[in-house]
Amino acid sequence: MAKIRHNSIVDTVDSVLSVSKKKGIIHLHAEDQELSGKCLTLNGKKVLHFGTCGYLGLEHHPEIKKGAIDAIQRYGTQFPMSRTYISNPLYKELEQLIGQMYNAPVVISKNCTLSHLTTIPSLIRATDLVILDHQVHASVQEAVKKMLSQGVTVEMIRHNNLEMLEDRIKKQRNKFERIWYMADSVYSMYGDFAPLTEMIALAEKYEQLYLYVDDAHGMSWAGTNGTGYAMSQMPGGLYRKMILTANLGKAFGACGGLSLFPNEDWYNKVNNFGGPLTFSVQIEPATLGAAIASAKIHLSDEIVGYQEELQRRIAYFNTLLQETSLPLVHVNNSPIFFIGTGTMDMGNYLVQALLQDGVYVNLATFPAVPAKNIGIRITISLNNTLEDIEALVSKLVLHFQEALTATNQTQENIRKAFKMPLLSTIAATQQPASAKQLTINCVSTIEALDKATWNSYLGYRGMFDWNGMKFLEESFRGNTEKENNWDFRYYSINDPQGNLILMTFAVAALLKDDMFSQASVSRAIEKEREVNPYYLTSTGIIMGSLFTEGNHLYLNKENVHWKEALKLLLSELFQEQERVNASSILLRDLEAHDPELDEFMVEQDFVKMDLPESCVVETLGWTTEEAFRNTLTKKGRENFVQKIKRYESAYTVEVKSRLAGHELQHAIHLFQQVKQRNFAINNFLFPDKVFELLNVDESWEFVLLYLNEAVTENRNPVAVAFCHKNAAHVYSFMMIGMDYDYLQEFNVYRQTLYQVIKRANALGCHKVNMGISASLEKKKIGATLYPKVGYYQAKDNFSMEMMQATIAVGQE
Repeated sequence: MAKIRHNSIVDTVDSVLSVSKKKGIIHLHAEDQELSGKCLTLNGKKVLHFGTCGYLGLEHHPEIKKGAIDAIQRYGTQFPMSRTYISNPLYKELEQLIGQMYNAPVVISKNCTLSHLTTIPSLIRATDLVILDHQVHASVQEAVKKMLSQGVTVEMIRHNNLEMLEDRIKKQRNKFERIWYMADSVYSMYGDFAPLTEMIALAEKYEQLYLYVDDAHGMSWAGTNGTGYAMSQMPGGLYRKMILTANLGKAFGACGGLSLFPNEDWYNKVNNFGGPLTFSVQIEPATLGAAIASAKIHLSDEIVGYQEELQRRIAYFNTLLQETSLPLVHVNNSPIFFIGTGTMDMGNYLVQALLQDGVYVNLATFPAVPAKNIGIRITISLNNTLEDIEALVSKLVLHFQEALTATNQTQENIRKAFKMPLLSTIAATQQPASAKQLTINCVSTIEALDKATWNSYLGYRGMFDWNGMKFLEESFRGNTEKENNWDFRYYSINDPQGNLILMTFAVAALLKDDMFSQASVSRAIEKEREVNPYYLTSTGIIMGSLFTEGNHLYLNKENVHWKEALKLLLSELFQEQERVNASSILLRDLEAHDPELDEFMVEQDFVKMDLPESCVVETLGWTTEEAFRNTLTKKGRENFVQKIKRYESAYTVEVKSRLAGHELQHAIHLFQQVKQRNFAINNFLFPDKVFELLNVDESWEFVLLYLNEAVTENRNPVAVAFCHKNAAHVYSFMMIGMDYDYLQEFNVYRQTLYQVIKRANALGCHKVNMGISASLEKKKIGATLYPKVGYYQAKDNFSMEMMQATIAVGQE
């Protein structure tokens, strides 16, 4: 009954990346006939290459190329067998060389992702607890997600927050045999490091704590024999309670994943039967030959010279950056640098401008980074000369300033988004220049607005007409529970001629972070809320409210200033966000299939998300039951006969504008029965004050369904529909209460839908807003489904990623 269409993360990511693809800065194809690592030819233009993960440029080393060619000539292009039976002859040599480098047993997989999928399920048990660093690589998280269905408990902590990690260890150590903390050694977006020395000290303090570290981006350019950044922090060798994964690709110059173990027992468990290791094809001979040649270079003094030369380039880049005001998010000696742009709009502009000026860098966008923390990711390699680096910095400075102006972004906003110190030269809050010609009005009560104006532009759409908003303000102010006190804000924006471009309202309220999650996720979280009621809750700003439904935005897209008006609204919402310390902003229930608005909102750092459809009955005005049936589809007519009409005689239906005290309490009780079972949209229970006020409000009425005496002795209604009629004769089915003892036997829900539509028709209404859940049932009874989307931005994506990574999604 309560099923809804949930957002797909795939669709969300697609909407973000599609904008960058359209602008020609991702999914590009190199057009070169030969590659050296220094330059690429993109869109017919030769550009300096500052986006590689081949930090030492070994993929172009003549000995490594020779190793690959020789291997093909000796062993062919592939060795098509499972390694469980026979390994290519080159595997043994490579394993010996890697073992010599690390002085530890090693399992070699085709790539790092398969290393995780091989190792983690082989060693983690249902009696273990896994704790993920928020920014640990997606490939680690994907491997761990597969363990959820096997009963493994997974948690997540904020990035590099060892205090939070220790707190979880103290609370959980009596419940689990082992606790695994999983982190990257060098993080792929910001280039910052894991606090490995402190992690090992914590593991020594708590014997139950084990470490799983991915050093894919630390390999080769750091550590003795190029064993990586993690090993450089362990002078005594691989820590006794650490599994280390590393990469034969990237800086190593070949391809493949390494899993290194501190003991033979773990090595044997993984090597004997690691799922993908057994069932996946082997690494190709050419790649094995290249890896062997690279391993020999790593075991020679040659690697030291490469490492030192790369550090000279990194230090030079750092020195040049320090002479600028560019917002470098982390300062360190890794080859990965991140310059914040804040918005997608500015990130796209900056990457485009650099490309046109002969420089290629990566755009870092959602979901690799939070939507509010977009930036450009720059990597330094031995292929970049000092002159190249000088050119990069000078062009960065030039185009960064251009991008600020072109996209109405400010250094202040960027630095706030990344929690960086503000520059002393930055003035107080700056308003986008293009918005200064517009006028905005913001008030905190509907009483400050003209009733006719509000209703004509916005209020006639649904329950949120002028009187409806006054009801909501009275209902959600002055309550005991903090979640039931909302800050209301009403916005209107006019162009220079005084014409209205935009009108909307929003509330700041305490939200459940899982509000639009799968029901199974919310059920799991609600178990924790039984002892911690405000677990995974945060203040958010939401267009419209948690009570209303429908399109809450009037936007005149015929006006040439509509984008500036939207930017001005967002600027006001950001200021409100700081004032109330809100973690997120959601513009909700907007029309789907608006590519122009999609692109605009994505460039303002909002991610598009699918929301439940709005269900609207618009085929009213019929005078007979037969005429009503004719408005339905063939399946709808069958449903009406079998599931509704055959039970109608069992009911007595009454419509009341007021309920007696005991009747109202019973109606509230029935509503709570529905709410406690329905996690399709998970929000807080409304206070009794809401029901008491609507009971005396002339715009509200109750459609009550009683079962006849021949059916039951129960004289209380088995369903109550809470309905609102606005000033434009739009009927809104806002809430329902039902007695679940009778739900299935008498098709209570379907009967209520029909009776609500009958009532609206009898009142002469021209439309019924049927709400946003149980879309298929409402469609059968004549509702048209209108797809809706929202645009969401969070200060960080910790809560979202924690739910995705730690809670198994069950059947709905």
